[in-house]
Amino acid sequence: MTTQATVNNETNTRMSHALETAVKIAEAGVDFGLLKKKLEHAVDDAVLEAGRMAKHGRHAAEDMVEDATYCIKKNPWQAVGFAAGAALGIGLCVGWFTSRLYARRDH
Repeated sequence: MTTQATVNNETNTRMSHALETAVKIAEAGVDFGLLKKKLEHAVDDAVLEAGRMAKHGRHAAEDMVEDATYCIKKNPWQAVGFAAGAALGIGLCVGWFTSRLYARRDH
Protein backbone atom coordinates (compact mmCIF):
# COMPACT_ATOMS: atom_id res chain seq x y z
CA MET A 1 0.00 0.00 0.00
CA THR A 2 2.82 2.39 0.59
CA THR A 3 3.89 1.97 -3.02
CA GLN A 4 0.43 2.94 -4.21
CA ALA A 5 0.41 5.99 -1.90
CA THR A 6 3.84 7.09 -3.15
CA VAL A 7 2.72 6.80 -6.79
CA ASN A 8 -0.46 8.80 -6.02
CA ASN A 9 1.59 11.50 -4.24
CA GLU A 10 4.01 11.76 -7.19
CA THR A 11 1.10 11.93 -9.62
CA ASN A 12 -0.60 14.64 -7.55
CA THR A 13 2.68 16.57 -7.26
CA ARG A 14 3.26 16.40 -11.00
CA MET A 15 -0.34 17.41 -11.72
CA SER A 16 -0.12 20.38 -9.36
CA HIS A 17 3.23 21.40 -10.84
CA ALA A 18 1.78 21.17 -14.38
CA LEU A 19 -1.25 23.19 -13.27
CA GLU A 20 0.97 25.88 -11.70
CA THR A 21 3.05 26.04 -14.87
CA ALA A 22 -0.09 26.38 -17.01
CA VAL A 23 -1.33 29.21 -14.77
CA LYS A 24 2.02 31.02 -15.06
CA ILE A 25 1.97 30.65 -18.85
CA ALA A 26 -1.59 32.00 -18.99
CA GLU A 27 -0.62 34.98 -16.80
CA ALA A 28 2.38 35.68 -19.02
CA GLY A 29 0.11 35.57 -22.07
CA VAL A 30 -2.21 38.11 -20.49
CA ASP A 31 0.77 40.30 -19.53
CA PHE A 32 2.11 40.16 -23.09
CA GLY A 33 -1.33 41.08 -24.41
CA LEU A 34 -1.49 44.12 -22.12
CA LEU A 35 2.06 45.07 -23.03
CA LYS A 36 1.23 44.82 -26.73
CA LYS A 37 -1.81 47.08 -26.31
CA LYS A 38 0.22 49.63 -24.34
CA LEU A 39 2.91 49.59 -27.02
CA GLU A 40 0.33 50.06 -29.79
CA HIS A 41 -1.18 53.02 -27.93
CA ALA A 42 2.27 54.55 -27.39
CA VAL A 43 3.08 54.23 -31.09
CA ASP A 44 -0.26 55.77 -32.07
CA ASP A 45 0.34 58.67 -29.66
CA ALA A 46 3.82 59.22 -31.07
CA VAL A 47 2.49 59.27 -34.65
CA LEU A 48 -0.20 61.79 -33.72
CA GLU A 49 2.31 63.98 -31.90
CA ALA A 50 4.68 63.89 -34.89
CA GLY A 51 1.81 64.96 -37.15
CA ARG A 52 0.98 67.84 -34.84
CA MET A 53 4.60 68.95 -34.71
CA ALA A 54 4.86 68.83 -38.51
CA LYS A 55 1.70 70.93 -38.81
CA HIS A 56 3.00 73.50 -36.31
CA GLY A 57 6.35 73.62 -38.13
CA ARG A 58 4.63 74.17 -41.46
CA HIS A 59 2.54 77.00 -40.00
CA ALA A 60 5.65 78.59 -38.45
CA ALA A 61 7.48 78.39 -41.79
CA GLU A 62 4.53 79.96 -43.60
CA ASP A 63 4.47 82.78 -41.03
CA MET A 64 8.19 83.39 -41.52
CA VAL A 65 7.74 83.56 -45.29
CA GLU A 66 4.91 86.05 -44.88
CA ASP A 67 7.00 88.17 -42.50
CA ALA A 68 9.98 88.11 -44.87
CA THR A 69 7.75 89.07 -47.80
CA TYR A 70 6.35 91.98 -45.79
CA CYS A 71 9.84 93.19 -44.79
CA ILE A 72 11.09 92.95 -48.38
CA LYS A 73 8.11 94.90 -49.70
CA LYS A 74 8.49 97.53 -46.98
CA ASN A 75 12.28 98.02 -47.39
CA PRO A 76 13.38 96.69 -50.79
CA TRP A 77 16.81 98.37 -50.84
CA GLN A 78 17.65 97.11 -47.38
CA ALA A 79 16.70 93.58 -48.49
CA VAL A 80 18.97 93.91 -51.55
CA GLY A 81 21.82 95.07 -49.27
CA PHE A 82 21.35 92.13 -46.90
CA ALA A 83 21.28 89.66 -49.80
CA ALA A 84 24.42 91.19 -51.33
CA GLY A 85 26.23 91.10 -47.98
CA ALA A 86 25.27 87.47 -47.40
CA ALA A 87 26.38 86.50 -50.92
CA LEU A 88 29.70 88.30 -50.45
CA GLY A 89 30.30 86.59 -47.09
CA ILE A 90 29.46 83.13 -48.43
CA GLY A 91 31.62 83.72 -51.51
CA LEU A 92 34.60 84.78 -49.38
CA CYS A 93 34.25 81.73 -47.12
CA VAL A 94 33.99 79.31 -50.05
CA GLY A 95 36.96 80.94 -51.77
CA TRP A 96 39.07 80.79 -48.63
CA PHE A 97 38.24 77.11 -48.00
CA THR A 98 38.92 76.08 -51.60
CA SER A 99 42.23 77.99 -51.69
CA ARG A 100 43.32 76.18 -48.51
CA LEU A 101 42.26 72.86 -50.04
CA TYR A 102 44.31 73.47 -53.20
CA ALA A 103 47.28 74.74 -51.15
CA ARG A 104 47.32 71.50 -49.13
CA ARG A 105 47.01 69.41 -52.27
CA ASP A 106 50.06 71.09 -53.85
CA HIS A 107 52.31 70.28 -50.87
